Amino acid sequence: MKPEPTAGTNHHPDLLSLSLAITEHAPLPMATLEGASHIVRYVNPPFCRLMNKPLEQLVGKPFCELLPEKDQCVTLLDRVFRTGKPESYTEQEHSEPNPNPVFWSYSMWPVLADERFVGVMIQVTETANFHEETLAMNEALMLGSVRQHEFTEALENLNAQLRVEITERKRVEEALRRAQAQLADHASRLEHAVAERTAELTATNKQLEAFVYSIAHDLRAPLRAMQGFSTMLVEEAGAALNETGKSYADRINKAAQFMDALLSDLLDFSRINQQRVELTAVNLQTVVESALSRLQKDIQEKNARVESSGPWPLVLAHEPTLTQVLFNLASNALKFAAQDVPPRVQLRAEQRAECIRMWVEDNGLGIAPDHQDQIFRLFTRLQGEKYTGTGIGLAIVQIGVERMGGRVGVVSTPGQGSRFWFELRKA
Repeated sequence: MKPEPTAGTNHHPDLLSLSLAITEHAPLPMATLEGASHIVRYVNPPFCRLMNKPLEQLVGKPFCELLPEKDQCVTLLDRVFRTGKPESYTEQEHSEPNPNPVFWSYSMWPVLADERFVGVMIQVTETANFHEETLAMNEALMLGSVRQHEFTEALENLNAQLRVEITERKRVEEALRRAQAQLADHASRLEHAVAERTAELTATNKQLEAFVYSIAHDLRAPLRAMQGFSTMLVEEAGAALNETGKSYADRINKAAQFMDALLSDLLDFSRINQQRVELTAVNLQTVVESALSRLQKDIQEKNARVESSGPWPLVLAHEPTLTQVLFNLASNALKFAAQDVPPRVQLRAEQRAECIRMWVEDNGLGIAPDHQDQIFRLFTRLQGEKYTGTGIGLAIVQIGVERMGGRVGVVSTPGQGSRFWFELRKA
């Protein structure tokens, strides 16, 4: 029967542990009291039987409430508490004349912990024949001494084990401290290396940006000149050129146009790959309207039917990048249409668990299963002999979606069109 700490109490922890060690297995009624008010902190099972009450009704109450008619007992408790010296007292219970009088015997002694006075321990004996019970009491005290010796020996063993564990713990703590110091040193060196590598990458990126600008400015200008001069050649000297000469001039013009488009797409790919992408809440409806507005001329020339059905939720994205991604997908859907079949393109969005999936569906040529993993690679052109293109548009789509924390894919069957999709997180 071990007591639970009473809510709202603040008793000395050593007092409770000493009480358990000394009195729990004692055969005589014993209680442990604390403070000048003699608050009961622990009673052993024989004391509960003497009072005919469970432990819960005894712990936490003043001792005087348990024995209200024993004034002399309370007086002795006060004296033990003040002086710190043990006391004992025996009194006869005052009642009607009885051939077998009842005696109450009290033995009180102070309880010390770490050389400090923390409470009083009391042993109470109630007997109808005090003298005949004296021998039994002595035997009980002897048994208590033996038990106390056993507890002392067990405590010494526990203390020895505890000292070993403390030594081991100190050794482990020292090893942990050394490991933490080594880890901190390694982290510092790694951080320094990362900073150096970052600086190198930053310098390399700046050089790459300068190189890309050089492509945009220095290479596209000669291409435009080639286009212009080849056109002027046909217009001004067309009468002097035979069909072969005109074909050569036309091929020069188309090659220059293709090269210019290739450089423009490379610039877009480099810009999306290098620019700083800050994700914000973007309305898909605004992006859809912007992309379709840029494609309005192609839609009219191809007599295409484009459907965009909402609702359009908010996504976590970079709006310029997302607009470029959607423009490229819709442009491909218009471009790769079957001959003599007006293109039909549908744009829609659907809610998923943690993201929004955007679909761009067409009725075009479709893509063979073996080629569906290749189309997002740079410079991949599956229909290069029939359709114009640089093979960079879908690579821009993939890198753009991935930089916004999403993913992209396609579902397609040859001759039945393609369904491109990309997923972005909800805003």
